[in-house]
Amino acid sequence: MGGASSPAKELRRPSPEIPPGTGVHTTAFGLDLRCEVPISFLHGPSVGPTGRTLEIAVAAAELTPSRPANAELLCDQRQPDGSAIFRIEQSHETGYVISGPTYGTHLLTTDGLRLRCLPTGRAEEEWQRLLIAQVLPFAALLRGLEVFHASAVVRDGEAIAFLGVSGAGKTSLALELCRRGAGFLADDVLALETGKDLLAHPGAPVAGVAHPAGDRSRVPGADLPGQTIAINDRERIVRMCHRAGPAPLSALFFLDRRAEGPARPHFEAVVEPRALLAATFNFVLATPERLSGLLEVCALAALRRVERIVVGPRVDVRELGGAVEHRLRSSS
Repeated sequence: MGGASSPAKELRRPSPEIPPGTGVHTTAFGLDLRCEVPISFLHGPSVGPTGRTLEIAVAAAELTPSRPANAELLCDQRQPDGSAIFRIEQSHETGYVISGPTYGTHLLTTDGLRLRCLPTGRAEEEWQRLLIAQVLPFAALLRGLEVFHASAVVRDGEAIAFLGVSGAGKTSLALELCRRGAGFLADDVLALETGKDLLAHPGAPVAGVAHPAGDRSRVPGADLPGQTIAINDRERIVRMCHRAGPAPLSALFFLDRRAEGPARPHFEAVVEPRALLAATFNFVLATPERLSGLLEVCALAALRRVERIVVGPRVDVRELGGAVEHRLRSSS
C-alpha cells in the first residue's frame, strides 16, 4: 500500500497559527472530523459536511501505549535496510493499531467511528504525517469509501485524478494545474464515493512536495501554491489555501515516466482492467464488503476517461501540465 514518508529528521515546526482550544471541525477523505485540540495538518479551508463523523481524541504526548494482546499483524512497511516505517495490526480489544517508531501510535475502532492518537513524545509534524497519509484514509475505507493512490484537482467543476507509483510526479502535476487555476482536491490519497455519480472527496488541506533529486536546498518556495508549514529530509509540507469541495470524477491519468520515454507527453488509452484495481491505496482491508465496493468503484471509473501519460525524463512539470490542459480542452 502507499505509505507515509520515511522517518523524518530535522523537522521544522510550523508556526503557531491555530488559536489554542479551537480544535478541529473539518472534512477530509469523506469524513467529518471532530477533535477538541488543534491539528495543524487539518487546519485549512472547510468544505460541506458528509454525515460520516469521526471523533478524534489526542492523548497526552508522554503517554506510552501498551501493545494490545493477541494483535494480528496486517501490514509491515520497512525501509530497504530493514528498518521499520509503520505497521498495521488488528486487535479484537482495540481495533486497528497503526504505529511507527517515528510516527507514534493511532488506535482506530473497527467501525471507523472513533480514533485515538498517541503521539508518544513525537513532534506534531511526525505523528500528523501518518495521520493524514495512512490513518484517515483507512478510516474512510471502514466507512464504505474507496481510496486510490492518486493526487487530484478540480477543473470546470469536475475532478481530475493523477495516478502512479511513488515518485511518478502526481503531486507536482496537481500543483502545476493549481497554478493554472484548478482547485486543489487531494495529495497522494483520493477518497471516492459511489452513488448517482462517482464522487471524489477532498483530502487533507496539505500537500507533500518532494525535494528535487533529494536536495532540500533546491525545493521551490515562492512558486508553490500554498504556505510551507514543515520541512523534513524528504519533502516540504505545504498548506493549500484554496481547497475544492467534492466533485464528480471525470478523468484519470496514469503517469508513466520512462528512462527511454518520449521527449513530449504521449497519451494513450488504458485498456487493462487490472490497472484500476491496482490503483487502490490499501490492500490491507480485504473483507467481502470492501472488495465488492472496490470492484464497483473500478467499474464506474472505467466509464470515465482513463489514459496513460508516457513521458521521458526531460519532460518538466510545466510542459506536462500544459499538455494535460490541452488534452482536456481538445476533448471537451
